[in-house]
Amino acid sequence: MLTTEQESLIQGIESLDVQGVQSLLKDGLDPNFIDPEKGPPISIACDGIFQWWESVCEAYESDKPLSDEEKNKKLAPHIELLDALIIAKANVHLWDADEFYGPLWDAASAACVPAVERLLKEKVDPNTKDDEDLTILSSISQLFFECDYDEIDWSQALPEEQKTLEILREYGAKMSKEVNL
Repeated sequence: MLTTEQESLIQGIESLDVQGVQSLLKDGLDPNFIDPEKGPPISIACDGIFQWWESVCEAYESDKPLSDEEKNKKLAPHIELLDALIIAKANVHLWDADEFYGPLWDAASAACVPAVERLLKEKVDPNTKDDEDLTILSSISQLFFECDYDEIDWSQALPEEQKTLEILREYGAKMSKEVNL
């Protein structure tokens, strides 16, 4: 059973209420708890970045790509929430309630380079495996391109997808077949 403050934190994250989340955390709320249905707050925040990614993809699909300024403006509250949770010492290594995905996978699946880079700087292991025994690099490559990283046709990649996978690789992410050697 979650406390009222914990429920408020989750609601604040989901509604992108940066000030409300910052206030709760500043008042000492520990962000290291797990909602039985949604997972830890850090995962809820990273999973929420997908809203941003959907708007970016819709703009590409309508041949009206967002400018970098528009992308950054839409992304800002998500990054502010992630930063607030990290500053409050949220465990960035926690995975969701089913232990299928963690914050890094969630941020990478949304092709969110700033969030991926922020989590990698916090030393999140880029070679954690999901429930299908895939590393994050292989899993995200499969998600975006239905093939492994070394088989990607980069001419088919959106800039955010390519940069996300390149950042993972720069921080030591391996394909599943490289880890299983």
